[in-house]
Amino acid sequence: MLTLALSAAVAAAAPPGFTETKTTDHCTLFLGPALSNGVVPMRAECRFPSADLQKLLAAFSNYDDHDVPFATVKASDVVRTEGDVAYVKQVHAVKGVSDREGVLKMTKTAIPGGARFAWTLDTAAGPPSDGRVAIGFDDGFWELTADPAGGVHAVHQLSYDPGGKVPGFLVRWFQTSGLAAIVGEMETWADSL
Repeated sequence: MLTLALSAAVAAAAPPGFTETKTTDHCTLFLGPALSNGVVPMRAECRFPSADLQKLLAAFSNYDDHDVPFATVKASDVVRTEGDVAYVKQVHAVKGVSDREGVLKMTKTAIPGGARFAWTLDTAAGPPSDGRVAIGFDDGFWELTADPAGGVHAVHQLSYDPGGKVPGFLVRWFQTSGLAAIVGEMETWADSL
């Protein structure tokens, strides 16, 4: 009976225009319709049953540590802040392609029961370091709220263009297995706090 209750908590209806692509123990993954720039948004709706919301909010608020939970984030460094916007230089690494680099404009906003961490690519940032490729598009958010059944309800949405040339099979992998890995890493990190 408990298994059915947990499965029901993870089962999520597809947002308008999105199609369910995969389910994991604690998440349902979706792909949305392509944006005008051709980027396909990815979305995960999850329940982290063992996570403590307040500890996760505090840890995720430290943008310098975003390279701790995620294997694909090689570096995450706040370069400056302007009001409630943090400019965070990130380096993304995936085996088989050059590292990607960009500066993200990140914000934290209170929402009912938790917080929303959102970002967009700073298109005015300078060129990447030697040997790295400029990220083409990076827009997304994490919404972290208290789950009524306990733990954390997490929604992650990402629209990402790595820039440069990337094999199609790698893009398709990232849209399903890569997204599953990201939310799995977030849950593992949240459980360790």
